[in-house]
Formats: sequence, C-alpha cells, structure tokens
Amino acid sequence: MQIDNLSIQTEYISEPKTMYFGFLRGCKVKRPSFIFFLLFILATTISYADNFSMAGYIKNEFSLGLDSLNDVSKFKNILSLSGEYIINDNWTFFGSAKYWYDPVYDWTGKYGPAKHYMGHVQRVDWLRDCYLDYTSDRLDIRLGKQQVVWGQADGICVLDRVNPFDLREYWLPDFVDLRIPLWMINIKYSPKVNSVLQILIIPDFEQSASAPPEAPFSFRSYRKFDAFVKYWESLVPGVSKVSTDIYYPSKKFKNSTFGLQWLDRIGELEYTLNFLYGYYYSARTFYEGQVGWVRNYSRRFKLWRLYGCSFNRTFTNPGLLQGITLRGDFAYYNDEPTYYGNPYTASSQGVNRWNNIFWIMGLDKYLTANWIVNFQFGQYILQHAKPGVGNWVNFNAYTYGPADQVENIFSLKISTDFMHDRLKTEIMWTCTDDRQGRVSPKLKYEVRDNLWLTSGIHYFYGDEKDTNGQFRDKNQIYLHMTYTF
Repeated sequence: MQIDNLSIQTEYISEPKTMYFGFLRGCKVKRPSFIFFLLFILATTISYADNFSMAGYIKNEFSLGLDSLNDVSKFKNILSLSGEYIINDNWTFFGSAKYWYDPVYDWTGKYGPAKHYMGHVQRVDWLRDCYLDYTSDRLDIRLGKQQVVWGQADGICVLDRVNPFDLREYWLPDFVDLRIPLWMINIKYSPKVNSVLQILIIPDFEQSASAPPEAPFSFRSYRKFDAFVKYWESLVPGVSKVSTDIYYPSKKFKNSTFGLQWLDRIGELEYTLNFLYGYYYSARTFYEGQVGWVRNYSRRFKLWRLYGCSFNRTFTNPGLLQGITLRGDFAYYNDEPTYYGNPYTASSQGVNRWNNIFWIMGLDKYLTANWIVNFQFGQYILQHAKPGVGNWVNFNAYTYGPADQVENIFSLKISTDFMHDRLKTEIMWTCTDDRQGRVSPKLKYEVRDNLWLTSGIHYFYGDEKDTNGQFRDKNQIYLHMTYTF
C-alpha cells in the first residue's frame, strides 16, 4: 500500500552521474539497449546448461487520465530478464536486467520536455540485480547489486530505508520496482536457531529520484522552483540567471552507508532491532546568495542515522484474537534534514537537522478463507511544531505546503480472489487526518498460463499543498498486460 511516505523526500535527476562503487567509478554506458541484447543472447545460449535457469517477462503499462479520458500519460513497454547460475552447493550467481521505452514522450508536446528522464532507461539503471550468493548452515553472504527490505509496514517506508527510491511515478509502482538497487556487502550470521545478525556495508551511492517538472507526477515543490527559475531568468534575458550546484559525498570508504539488523524470536513474537548510518539519499537545497543578477543555490547530502525496531505476531490459539496478525515498525530519525519556509509563496528558506519519529501499527485478518483485511495506523512526528526561525513553518518537501508536527496516517486494504485464484481483486484506501488521500481499486486476471491482465484506478483527493492532493487532477485509469516466460 503506497501512502504519503512523509520522510522520503527526493530530487529529480538533473544530470547523469557515475557509480560510486570502486571498480565502476567513471563508468558510463551509452548504449544500454545493445548491452541488454548481448545479455539476452548470452543468457539464451547458456540456458541449456543444467545448472542455469532463466526467466523474464514482457509488459505493457497504459495509463489514461480519468477526468478527461483523452490524456494518455503512459504507454510503457518493458522487457525484463533474469538468470540464476548454480556454481555448487554453496555458491550461486544471480542477475536481472530491465529495459523499457515509453513513446508517450515522443507523441505529445505536453510531456515532451521530460523525455530525457522519463522516456527510456537512465544510465546503468537497466542492471537491476547482479550478485554472488554464498550460503551455509550459519553464514550467508551476498556480494553485489541488490535490494534489502527492512520492516513490517505494508507500503509505508518506516524502516525500509536501506535503498533509495525512484518516485518518477510517485508511489504507484510495486516496491520492488521503486527501490534503486545498490552495490553492497550483505552478511547474515545465525548464532542460534531463529536468530540472524545482518551486517550491511554499502560503498555505493545513488540519490532518490523523482519526476522533472513537465512529467505527469512531478511534485509541486519542483514545479514551483522551476517556475521561479523561469521567472527570474526572464527578467533580464541572458543576464539574470539561477545557478544550482549539487555536491555528492566524496568517493571514500568512510562515506559508505553501514547497517545492522538483529532478528530474533520470543515465543511466537518475531522482532528486529535496526540501525542505519550514512548519507541521506535526498539532497537539500540551500540558497547561497546573489552576485549581480545571478542567484546561487546548492544541493547537498547530509549524514543521518536511523534507530528502529519491528515486530510481527500471529495469534493461533482459540479466542478473540485467533487468526489476527499484529505487526509494527518504529523508527527514530536522528539528524533528518527537514525543510522550513513560507507556504504562501511555496518558498523554502532553510533546513533543520531534527530528530523525528515515525511509527506504524498494522492488523491483518482473514474474514473467510480468501477475504483478507489489512488496516494500518501510524504517526510521523516532527521534533518541533515550528522551525524556530522567523515566522516560517515546517514544510512538506513534496509540495512546499505546511507540515503538521504530528501527521496521522491511515490505510485500509481489502482483497480476495475468485475462479480458483485466477481473478484477484483488491481495493486500497490511504489517507491522513488532513482529509487528503488516494483510493485505488484493482483487478488482476490470469487469461491463461503466463498471461496476466491488470486494470485499476488511482483517485487522488485533497488540497494541492498536501502529498496526495497535489495530484487531484492526475486521476487515472490503467491497464497492464504481462507475459511471463
């Protein structure tokens, strides 16, 4: 369930950047489609080996504006391939690649300016997974490009902060597609039964990404800043300018991200203790002053820490709680960069380094054999009600609208299936106490083996200064067709 992940705040990628992982420094792939073709030929050639398996899918994603029914915002065509090679009983290699192209950005002038960032795969993003696994009774090691999932929350990123996120289509895609894989060392050691110590060493760095101002799901804050840039540069054409420099963490091992997780059980209760230290994946914009007619801004990444825990307990004994699963996440964000400014002009004035809290509790219950209800309630709590600077207010970084010190978050999902699991249905509603949210009903039908059709609606409501409300004129109906092999 995707909802306002209030603490995930992103910048759209304004220029290509290189990888941070040692042996890939300076690597720029100019022809990902050619490399993808070579990978396909290679995988097909060796797929006949007994210890190699290959899978993949071809998918089309179509979206149409629900209000006018004449605004085609997506016609995305995707090819995904994955392969696994079993070296021996302890070692396995896995890789996956995905290439896509969306001709909507060639067809229409409305979204055309965003083509460079939205019309095709960026940089080396076609390589999704590439890792070597070592497994044994007590020790597992995964080396390479991968995703790591923390937490029990359904679609809300409380602890799930190891990987950055690609929000060019907001929080609408599945999380496995939203996370940006990173090169890392992932070590899991089991000192006793049902207990695991996980150690993460991540020398790779990628910033979270979001859509440029011309794209369908561009955040209001970026549209406002883009409008200001155009206004300023129009005052004295060729003389009045806006300069924005972005500063990435230097390529040193000490600037890596480090993570620890302890997983254990007490009876039927499973819990984790989590710690993450590294650079925040979203840059913060700072005004550096004005020289003549040139206004100077910088975007910088700041160090932060996450301390957290999660739990999961399913009640199986007869009684009122039988069949109920309770789960929850708690996170303490130390030195989280938090915007403040003027909400009337949507102008950011600065950044505080605050200690914020995010927690969520969930309840899952099967009503019958195939009807399940998922309910969640959580709060995102800022350290202070006001930024303590002038008369400014705390900002929602998505919109540059005012942010409450305590944001109450709700989500409800009801799902079932028919026709022996061939037809799956669900309806999901996410909202906050500010009367803004999103309603998303969905149908998924298995036409035949390996062929799926998925259709649904995303309906947004609320004030334009709210996270979901900013897209109230972007309601859409969508249709996906997926063929797996």
